[in-house]
Amino acid sequence: KESGLVLPKDTISTYLYVVGTMGMGDSFRMTTTTTAGDDEKKDGSSESSISEEVVTYHDLAMKPTESSISLRVKAFASKGDAKTAQELLEAFKKTIGDDVDNKEAIRLRTYLPILKQYCESKDVGAALTVYKQMQSISTVILEPENYVLLLASIAENGYFCRNLPPIEGISDLDLNSESGPELFDELVSEMADDVLEISSASASRLHNALATGFKERPENKLKEMHPLASMPVSRQPAESDEVVACRISLDRSSGICPVTEAQQRLLVLEPSQRRQLHDDLLSLSREQFSKFAGKRDDETPERAAEELQKFSDWLDGRDGEPFTAILDGANIGYYMQSFDKGRFNYHQIQFMVDTLEERGENVLVVIPHKYGYNSFYTSKTQHQQLDAAEKTIMNDLLRKKKLYKVPPRCLDDFYWMLASVSDQVTARKGVDISVPNDDSSGRWPGVRPVLISNDQMRDHKWELLEPR
Repeated sequence: KESGLVLPKDTISTYLYVVGTMGMGDSFRMTTTTTAGDDEKKDGSSESSISEEVVTYHDLAMKPTESSISLRVKAFASKGDAKTAQELLEAFKKTIGDDVDNKEAIRLRTYLPILKQYCESKDVGAALTVYKQMQSISTVILEPENYVLLLASIAENGYFCRNLPPIEGISDLDLNSESGPELFDELVSEMADDVLEISSASASRLHNALATGFKERPENKLKEMHPLASMPVSRQPAESDEVVACRISLDRSSGICPVTEAQQRLLVLEPSQRRQLHDDLLSLSREQFSKFAGKRDDETPERAAEELQKFSDWLDGRDGEPFTAILDGANIGYYMQSFDKGRFNYHQIQFMVDTLEERGENVLVVIPHKYGYNSFYTSKTQHQQLDAAEKTIMNDLLRKKKLYKVPPRCLDDFYWMLASVSDQVTARKGVDISVPNDDSSGRWPGVRPVLISNDQMRDHKWELLEPR
């Protein structure tokens, strides 16, 4: 920078990427001699990070980007200056809005340091303001931990207690409640639109935050627990206005919480939503295939959609019992296999098939094409040969038509997702295959088919949803 040298655009972008992966807290420090300035040290030197130097050079030589602004926001937030970080981000947003050719998209990583700093400094009103700004931007996808961060911060400061004055600045936000349990209900309802579950660590964090915020209140019986301890399980009915935060054993027949007597709701897709998901998967398969196949002359994106449609037609046209459980074969086969000499394990798939069939389910296993052979590469350097027992499992599933091999270069995720919403027209014969609460055979109640996978579908779930 001092020499006046202008580096090529690609070189600057590479430096920016490298320092971005380092994180502001891990950046190398550099000391420069100065003669004046508020940040001057006693010896006449000031310290700045290489990350900040690279970002400054980038923004002087080129236009600021979401990546460079994200690093500058992190730098301000790490120094406790969330207000300046927020002002910088808002100015960048205005620049994007004024430039019709600017395709920059602001992401979670840019807003999150500001939200965290406001929560840590107990500025709940400012944290809620940033949260609402994040909600208004379609490219900022809030994770469960982000919601828990905000809820825990508000809870620790006691703002979910009754008869408290409004949170400062909350009247300017798109919220119906200004404090108290009503605000908690409103925020959790918003969280429920994006989040199906929170982790055990997040649950413990919320428990302790509520215990802290309600500490001096008569309705509180919560006690802080060790962060690594398991959430307590309770079946004790709560008293009127009692604060509760615990795990429960839900009544299978009624879906009623034994502690609060709240009726749990079953989330199902309406027929129109199932059709929409089906069509979206076909569209996404084209996009994914284009990225994967590149510019191969012998492949077109339409092949991916055609193959997926063939699978859909097969599900609708096949005779026999409808499938009631769809297995993500690759996910199950590799479960707990991330160790040296770990392998794609057909025995794990067989165990899952046997367990589900014992419970009255009819199973379909979906696997990528290469795993349907006696030998295959599990990575660029690792080759796996199936043993006799594994070959028997694979061939038995193929013979019973319980194993579907996804065509080469097609993404298996789309296949097991589509199978989970397929109408299976011929096999179902118009009959609802859901399992009622009072099923005499003891099957787990709920909609069918069920999907067995621990894949969180982070790569796809936001692409399948309509914009906010």
